[in-house]
Amino acid sequence: MSHIPVLLKESINSLKIKSNGIYIDATYGCGGHTKLILSKLGNYGRIYAVDCDIKTILKHKIIDDRIIYLNDNFSNLKSILNTKIGKIDGILFDLGISSFQLNNSQRGFSYMSNGPLDMRINQRTKETAFNLLKNINEKKLSEILKKYGEEKYHKKIAYYIKKYIIHKKLNNTQDLSNLICSINKNNKFKHPAKRSFQAIRIFLNKETKELKKALKNSLKLLKKGGILSIISFHSIEDRIVKYFIKKHSILYKKSIYHKLPLTEIEINNFYKKEKKQLKIINRIFPSKKEIFKNPRSRSATLRIAEKI
Repeated sequence: MSHIPVLLKESINSLKIKSNGIYIDATYGCGGHTKLILSKLGNYGRIYAVDCDIKTILKHKIIDDRIIYLNDNFSNLKSILNTKIGKIDGILFDLGISSFQLNNSQRGFSYMSNGPLDMRINQRTKETAFNLLKNINEKKLSEILKKYGEEKYHKKIAYYIKKYIIHKKLNNTQDLSNLICSINKNNKFKHPAKRSFQAIRIFLNKETKELKKALKNSLKLLKKGGILSIISFHSIEDRIVKYFIKKHSILYKKSIYHKLPLTEIEINNFYKKEKKQLKIINRIFPSKKEIFKNPRSRSATLRIAEKI
């Protein structure tokens, strides 16, 4: 199955592409979003295509002088684009993993096909999902399944994962998927292993930590009027995006009366530090037509904000 970009037109239209603007596709993947941005850019426009998975870049590389490819994690945007701080017209994040990664059984992301327990997005890192499951204690594993997968049977699944791996009965993705399915038998709407696979992948790749860092850095990179466009696919990452935008788009109401008396200078400094940096533009969901054509889009949410 080829990769179909989710909310493609909506996310690119939200960026309000300027002919000679500078943009960042922070999650290049299969290049679908970058390709559409290029179609709207003039000869002097530029797009930075960022992806920590070099195999994905090489497989889907677009030959165009207006693209600068950066093989790095999007959390490092500020350091790899140091000279562009305050000059970026728009940043797009399409979170999660691509169909190219998911459909390659050797990458270990899929609970539908057999492959090694890998799950590394950046294959330059050393720890695989198998190493993680082998070395982590049962309590911590249970916490991961609950926190990052919102898995109802997190304790039972963690117990049996540790039991099976000790007895060398857990060697690949099919073993893990079958084990989870034998425990979670009542899920009629989603594959029983989906939540656990998601949780292991998120924790292994430090996805929530990297996302928080990337969002923070994006504020420093965007120019005034620059657009932040973010597509998320599950409630955990969407909450991070939602609260980040909310925090920076309203006056953050912390108590300033915890140490009295406060001088006028101290109060002014507090409000100066907490000033608004973003304006909420919109939240968009896939249409019924898109969901029918691409079921993967069902859980997607696009949030858009503008730097002020």
